[in-house]
Amino acid sequence: MTDHPAKLGKYEIKGVLGKGAMGIVYQGYDPHIQRTVAIKTVRKDLLDEELTSQFLARFKNEARAAGRLHHPNIVGIYEYGEEDAVAFIAMEYVNGVGLREYLERKAHFEFGQLVNIMVQLLQALEFAHENGVVHRDIKPANLIMTATGQLKVADFGIARIDTSELTMDGTVLGTPAYMSPEQCVGRPSDHRSDLFSTGVVFYELLTGEKPFVGSVEALTHQICQVEPRPPSTIAMLPLPPAIDSLFAKALAKSPDARFQHARDFRLALGEALVSADPNAASPEMTLLNLPTVPPPPLTENTWDDVILTTAEKELARYVGPLAKLLVRKAAARTHDVAELYTMLATNIGDPQERRRFIAEPHAALAAASTSHAGAKSGGRTSPGASHADRSAPDHGRTTHSGKTAALRPLEQAFVDATASRLAVYLGPIAKVVAKKAAQQAKGEDEFVQIVAGYIGTQDRRAFLREMGQSDD
Repeated sequence: MTDHPAKLGKYEIKGVLGKGAMGIVYQGYDPHIQRTVAIKTVRKDLLDEELTSQFLARFKNEARAAGRLHHPNIVGIYEYGEEDAVAFIAMEYVNGVGLREYLERKAHFEFGQLVNIMVQLLQALEFAHENGVVHRDIKPANLIMTATGQLKVADFGIARIDTSELTMDGTVLGTPAYMSPEQCVGRPSDHRSDLFSTGVVFYELLTGEKPFVGSVEALTHQICQVEPRPPSTIAMLPLPPAIDSLFAKALAKSPDARFQHARDFRLALGEALVSADPNAASPEMTLLNLPTVPPPPLTENTWDDVILTTAEKELARYVGPLAKLLVRKAAARTHDVAELYTMLATNIGDPQERRRFIAEPHAALAAASTSHAGAKSGGRTSPGASHADRSAPDHGRTTHSGKTAALRPLEQAFVDATASRLAVYLGPIAKVVAKKAAQQAKGEDEFVQIVAGYIGTQDRRAFLREMGQSDD
């Protein structure tokens, strides 16, 4: 049973394509010209009363921004409308898969394929910038690949049109991991901010890792102050010699030191491709068929409960309830105790406390790690999960014995910690979403599931994995 409308405006609702941050995306049908459309909605009743007008302004801004851009690499906008408690945008229906999904599947790209993808993105941005539109939220989830290898840029919700800024008081707009330095600190940003975000996306596609990671605070520090590792040191495929200098320019902290136009970035990519393969002057996109991309292989886990539990307790002194989740994530990326603590320290904001956390001897942990070296767990666990995932009690859910554990009460510290993690996906609306969810949820697990419902389909599974849950 659903409460989905039968129609929105002239459009017939045929099904659900996914959930956005503040509403549902439907598959619709325009009976007048007989074409399938996608209909993105925002439910006004889900918005904070104080921010309703600003969120709706952002939504209408998406229609205005993309509506003036007619380009083969940009999702077309057909109409903006409002009905009762719902505002909606009817747009081009794209039968494709977001780049976030390819990253989730650990897809392996050839360098020429990646250049083709990025060239299409830069062509779209070049057109948008020439027409006075800055996207301001370039990230894998907003980049859709069709079955024929065509890229489509979506979601212009926080775009800047000409010199008119759409902002919300006291907030920074965008997705933290992909923001430019000027976005992170709330300074005015122009088209070069999109080019920085493009560099971040390219880096992640090339290496399988984001150049900047951690909490919102850690991300801000890294984006503004820390140079990422050169991609040539971590990429799993052969790269042209000039690739590190290309990224140094694309990810420069100062806008003046970056590529000044999308065309400049695009031409530099072409030169890099030719230097890698002189016969690839006009690269063709090899068909990427997502269902054929296998998931990451199952890996055995060698962490011992004593190590992870101790790390959680120590980290909790600095970051509170979020420690367990951070330890799980770090433990999935390393099996070295010293490296584990170094990774965890990036989540501690105060430099002195960060150094103290790393400098502690951890003798008991080192001994425990040595005593368990080479010991393999009897079962296998899914990628990204630590040994703690299986040993930790599953509060509020069905246990292996078939009994249901008691719900963990929802504490404000957990709400705040989750809101901080949620901000990586939703940006400044995370606190509003967490506040509303806390009023509805009876326990931690239900709270996490509620806030996850506000995340777009591409990122929801990643968030739930970080929180130790599944997208059932």
